[in-house]
Amino acid sequence: MIKAPFSESSDINFFITRSKRKTVAIHIDNNSVEIRAPHRTPMAFINDFVAEKRQWILNKLVEQEEKQAEVIKIQDGAIIPFMGYEITLELQSAKRNGSKLTGSNLLLKLSEQSQENTLKVMDRWLIKQANVEIPELVELFAKEMQLWDKVSAIKFRKTKTKWGHCTATGVLQFNPLILLAPEFVMNYLIVHELCHLVHQNHSSSFWHLVLHYDKHYQEAEKWLKHNGHKLWYY
Repeated sequence: MIKAPFSESSDINFFITRSKRKTVAIHIDNNSVEIRAPHRTPMAFINDFVAEKRQWILNKLVEQEEKQAEVIKIQDGAIIPFMGYEITLELQSAKRNGSKLTGSNLLLKLSEQSQENTLKVMDRWLIKQANVEIPELVELFAKEMQLWDKVSAIKFRKTKTKWGHCTATGVLQFNPLILLAPEFVMNYLIVHELCHLVHQNHSSSFWHLVLHYDKHYQEAEKWLKHNGHKLWYY
C-alpha cells in the first residue's frame, strides 16, 4: 500500500492510497478526503473521478462537520449522558490522575492539563465503569437466552469502527462508549453480540433470533445510525 501526498482537484484537497484493489473509491474521515485506487490508475483518471463526485464529496464534508459539532467535548462543566441519566464533569488539577463519581457529578483529577491526559483519565474511568456495569447485564441477558455457558470472557476496547464484537470462542468485546447510549440501545447491543454466539454472521436466522429477544431492535439500529456519533468525545 502506497500513500501519496495531497493532490488537488478543483476546490477539493485529497490524498491517494494506492494498493492492489481493482476499483477507485472515496473515503472521507475527519474532514480528510482519501482516494483509494489501484497502483496503475492514471492521475488524470483520478482527477476526473474526483471532479465527477465533487458535490457528493462536499456534501459529505459538510455532514461530517455538522456531526463533529455534536461530539461531546470533555471540559469543565460539560454535561454528558451516562447509563440513562446525565452527569456533569468537573476538571481539577491534582498531583495524580484520578476520577470520582458522586451522584450526578464526575470529578476528573488531572496531573497535567492537556487534552491527551484529560481523555486518558476519562477513558480509564469509562472502562472501569464498563467493567462494573456491563458484565452484570450480559449475564442477565445471557441467562435469559440460555447462552451464559457459551460466554468465555467479556472485554472492553474503545474503537472507532465497532460497538461490539463476538469471537467463535465466546469472547464478547464491547466499546465502553455504549454506556453513554440510551438504555434500550445498550441492551440491544448486548443482545446483538450474544446472538452471535449462535450465528457468527448477519443472516436472516441471526436477525430472527435478535428479534425474538429484542422486539424493538430496529429502533436501536436507527438510533445508532443517526446518533451514534454523539457518543464520541474529544
